[in-house]
Amino acid sequence: MSTFTTVVLAAGILFKSFAGAAAVPEHHNTQTASPIANLSYATYSGTALTNGVSQWLGIRYAAPPTGMRRFRRAEPPLPTTQLQNATSHGPVCLPVQGAGDGTLPGTYDEDCLFIDIYAPSRPRNKKKDLLPVMLWIQGGAFVELVNFNYNGSGLATTGDVVVATFNYRVGPYGFPANDELAAEGNLNLGLQDQRTAMRWVQEHISAFGGDPEKVTIFGASVGGGSVPLQALAYGGKPPRGEEVTWRAGIGEAPYLPSVFSVSEQEFHYRNLLAATNCSNIDCLRSVPSEKIQAANVAVPFPGQKTNALFAYGPVIDGSLLPDTPLTLLKEGRYLKDKPLILGSSRTEGTIFVPQANTTAEVNSFLRAQFPHITDDTLVKAQDLYKGTPRTLPGVNVTLAPLFLRTAELYGDASFFCPTLDFAQSFTEAGVPVHFFIDHIEDPVEVAAGYIVPHTWELQGVWGPSNSVSSVALPGANSYEPGKTNAAMVPILQKYWTSFARTGGDVNALKAKEAPFWKAFDNGGYIWLQSNATRMEKMQADLAAKCAFWKSVKKELGQ
Repeated sequence: MSTFTTVVLAAGILFKSFAGAAAVPEHHNTQTASPIANLSYATYSGTALTNGVSQWLGIRYAAPPTGMRRFRRAEPPLPTTQLQNATSHGPVCLPVQGAGDGTLPGTYDEDCLFIDIYAPSRPRNKKKDLLPVMLWIQGGAFVELVNFNYNGSGLATTGDVVVATFNYRVGPYGFPANDELAAEGNLNLGLQDQRTAMRWVQEHISAFGGDPEKVTIFGASVGGGSVPLQALAYGGKPPRGEEVTWRAGIGEAPYLPSVFSVSEQEFHYRNLLAATNCSNIDCLRSVPSEKIQAANVAVPFPGQKTNALFAYGPVIDGSLLPDTPLTLLKEGRYLKDKPLILGSSRTEGTIFVPQANTTAEVNSFLRAQFPHITDDTLVKAQDLYKGTPRTLPGVNVTLAPLFLRTAELYGDASFFCPTLDFAQSFTEAGVPVHFFIDHIEDPVEVAAGYIVPHTWELQGVWGPSNSVSSVALPGANSYEPGKTNAAMVPILQKYWTSFARTGGDVNALKAKEAPFWKAFDNGGYIWLQSNATRMEKMQADLAAKCAFWKSVKKELGQ
């Protein structure tokens, strides 16, 4: 099996520079003893760090999804009696070339189903001593993984929790779709990988000092969107053998991808057949991964001329996803016992959209992302957003006349409004929800016109030295000590880890300087901003815009 070590696999669709991105350090400042984790299928030797955290990197949570395991649900990891060295990250799952953010630096391979564990190092020999667990789901719009190899030692120390991060399959490896795969039960593999990792945590996390009954799943972008998707899985009633256990969830800047029928997404499968000279799924499973990856490129949706940013995603399979997400939400078919944190910024779309000069250019971009959107909807949307300003205070570049309107249209349709809909519906069903709007501005990002870009809160949650933001411009370092947003790091970390430690109470262990965060009842949310974090009420114009997008959810595939 070949491994792809790369800085950029192919030119991505970039509306923003990522020149400042770099790999997250693995923190090998070690103590003398190597911590050992005995699992049912293997024994792993990790690293004891000098900050009081032990880490195990590159643990297999499933068998390699290669060869005849390709395009199938993950299988249990293969047993071995040899001591496994868990001191370096496993490869990242292969991305769609030319899609999303552009490939970040890293090592990529089809054999990629690995999990990393960070745990406080003190002994925990009794059940009562086991710690709550935070299980991280990466973003990347189901076409790539962009939050890989984040270092969980800071969260583990701050919150006294066990942190786990894992890879899952994306693009054609994670979301292949055709009738043959449907008959095999091999659809929505990326979401199933997430559930496989969740089951692995249930079975094995106690070997690392974690409590399998106190798991909070959290993620950003489509990882954040995966949190409510997992609550919707199987319409809230998974059949015997498909259950997973978690007690709370955090969705940061959730991206809700369009969900299509199998037949609508089958064009990807047909493209792979043509590119590999194959005629069936067995042939696709037999060709080298290099051949699959060479054909794994961004394409338009059928009937469109422009490549979609994110053309892969879940399909309605009658099982894991019996219908579109917002339909399941409307019908009340979801788990109702999982407290949630959900939230976004109001400028989620700025890193994704082009510098549009005309209404026609705006509409062309939106059609490329939502192939079923109608002309009537586009006319109504343009009218609803006609008040979006051309620029904002602090911006020192000349933006195209309709750039910010395009960003708000796309950001609301794909990020903010579905998130608000989830929050409202879960709240009405009695689920405790805490909602936030991120307004933590970095002067460099604002000056460039991105304002508060998608997932900007991530470096605050993880700590600036423990995560690499795929959206950070060079010099956008305001979370670092002594910078303008440094004080937000303990506030965010304490809210998040308080929620995880208690199973839903954001305030029990919050930072002293942080305000009391009320639940979303009656539309209350917390406005996150340096020196101005406070509770607010949902504004009428935001509610009206989101009501519009909810009314056309079928056109968006939501």
